Amino acid sequence: MKVLCSNSKLHEGLQLVGNVVTTSTTKPILQAIKLETVNDMLEISGTDLEVGMKCLVETEKVMKSGSVVLPGGRVMGLFREWTEGKVQLEVQDNSCRISGEGCDFKLLGYAPDEFPTIPSFTEKGHFEIDSGKIGEMVRKTVFACASERLRHTMTGVLMEVKGDVIKMVATDGRRMAYIKEKVVNKDKISRNSIIPAKGVQQLPKIAAHSSEPMKIRLEDTHMVVKTEKITLYSQLIEGQYPNYEEAIPKEDGEKLEVDTEILSGAVRRAAFLTTEERHVIRFKLRKGKVIVSAETPDIGNAEIEISVDYSGVEMEVGLNPDFLLDGLKAVGKGPVRFMFKDPNTAATMRAGKEYLYVLMPIRLAEA
Repeated sequence: MKVLCSNSKLHEGLQLVGNVVTTSTTKPILQAIKLETVNDMLEISGTDLEVGMKCLVETEKVMKSGSVVLPGGRVMGLFREWTEGKVQLEVQDNSCRISGEGCDFKLLGYAPDEFPTIPSFTEKGHFEIDSGKIGEMVRKTVFACASERLRHTMTGVLMEVKGDVIKMVATDGRRMAYIKEKVVNKDKISRNSIIPAKGVQQLPKIAAHSSEPMKIRLEDTHMVVKTEKITLYSQLIEGQYPNYEEAIPKEDGEKLEVDTEILSGAVRRAAFLTTEERHVIRFKLRKGKVIVSAETPDIGNAEIEISVDYSGVEMEVGLNPDFLLDGLKAVGKGPVRFMFKDPNTAATMRAGKEYLYVLMPIRLAEA
């Protein structure tokens, strides 16, 4: 293989694929990145067997076709420090000579046939969604996934597709994020799949490099995603996802509306007076205002009063500040609407018509 290409384009592709390459393995081939010519393009591939990605990069010229597999960390680090301009890659056996702008390197690699195959995308049986929308859906849900392996199905995001609607749900048992959007579903796909967090986290990154709708195909054991120049593969998590609909409180509580940024600032300030052992803030609901407070023995106490749209009964609710801030950060800006039934029932936060965040309260008597 002998290829001439732009360093900036090569670096961009390596960064993207590098997100799926693992460093926590004893198998060197899974820490590697494969470079292969495809017509007049250079395809960059990486996988940890659970998640894989292929990215096509434009070249200046392909003088000789071929492929090479190189250590991922070294090749990514090299091009991160490379100066702007053209770079030439020339493969001899399993090594690659990298040269340009007064630099000349030789990296030893591995046999290309040792590199795992990453499944390709097939058109039949897929649905399409706006790339920007799927990126937003992931950002507003994936943070709520469980990190404990004991709750295996909760370590991923549920993706439900039926008719022209896609729903995504994530929960760790203490909070839940839910969002839905429209899709183009010409093949009338109807599936419920649990996607590992690492796999679903790649979707916004891919979306940022795409101006066209994203194509998604869900199989029994895996998901394959396709954009103009990127293919993503992810295994699915086996098992039954919790019945998330049972966790959504009925619409019969006290309602409060507040600006996202104002509330975020108040919660962050109050959280400074909490500790790991006593990590709770109090929401004191009063007519036209909410008092966000925290009190920790031997440290001090805080009270921040903010004006809100509230005319319900007075109530005091305990919440985890980190969980609340995660939801507010996902929304970003604009108004959010809370609903509180009582201090011991889950609170809900809504933004727009399609986003819902559910928070389990902390019993203040135990805080």
